[in-house]
Amino acid sequence: MVTKNCWHNRPIFSFIIRILQELDHADHLTAFMFMTELLQCPDVAATVDEVTVHILANWFQCEQPAIIKLLLRVVETFAKHGNMVRQLRVLEPHVLGCCYSLDNDVVMETFSVLRRLVEHLTWKHSSSFLIQISFTLGPRFEEESEPLRLMAFEIYGALLAKVKRTALVFPLKHQVLNVIVLLVLHLEDANVSVAQICRLALCHTATILGWSRLKVIFAKEDVWTILRALLKQEENKALWFLKQCLILFKNRQAPIRQAAVRFAGQILQTLDAEEAGEIEEIYSALKYLREDPDSMVSCLATQTIYILEAKEKLMVNTPTSCFCTRRPRKSYS
Repeated sequence: MVTKNCWHNRPIFSFIIRILQELDHADHLTAFMFMTELLQCPDVAATVDEVTVHILANWFQCEQPAIIKLLLRVVETFAKHGNMVRQLRVLEPHVLGCCYSLDNDVVMETFSVLRRLVEHLTWKHSSSFLIQISFTLGPRFEEESEPLRLMAFEIYGALLAKVKRTALVFPLKHQVLNVIVLLVLHLEDANVSVAQICRLALCHTATILGWSRLKVIFAKEDVWTILRALLKQEENKALWFLKQCLILFKNRQAPIRQAAVRFAGQILQTLDAEEAGEIEEIYSALKYLREDPDSMVSCLATQTIYILEAKEKLMVNTPTSCFCTRRPRKSYS
């Protein structure tokens, strides 16, 4: 029916929508399957009005995973048509809500759809949604599910590739800077695909931030060369980078924890007496890492603590330990 663009597609679609409006109907799944196929026809999609969209939006509250997956396909179909921006905006919050479903299959399907949505949507018409996606992805970079974690990196890399420097405004700029250390340290990722995506994402980041010199380094150099260059160029963001290291102290991969501790130690040695009062949480985390199951992480954490304590003794005019000093905290994240 869709291939031949039958004349009766639109009246059948209208009939199905009336069925879906009746929440107590016996078999909505069949109706949804039929409707999902019909919407691939541009003539049918053109009949989707505000009432229809809100009927579909209400169905996102359904507890049947099969229906949620079909709704996600509907959203993807809207994006493919390219002229349904207004209808998509009504459904976008519901799509993002599916990222937090208790059903793992629904979450996987949602991320698969998000990956394709990023391909189809334009920055001009969907910048707000794309920015919301970038914030949704953050916690998933440390996801236990390997397929889901890989998809999160893939989506973020594709999203960065769409961003132009002129469009980089708050809050997206904040988000880009807030994951840059994570991207660098995941160059050590055991998943080669993740490491490759992070390399490309770093190059896109350098492009949109106007870091021409760092872009060359991001493209070719190893983790430590990149981290040294990043800290040297963005010295005023040292504490921000330090807080990003703190998150990676809990990473499941020992090489990434090692890199996080080493970079944290490098940053800590550059801080002055005033900034040292901001790092109590880091100091506590390092003490905890002395018991890390990986001997290298444990050793690095112990060495870093010794260096900090030695540096503390050299600080003058500090009445108490620099790690206990109480000053108004600055916000870096």
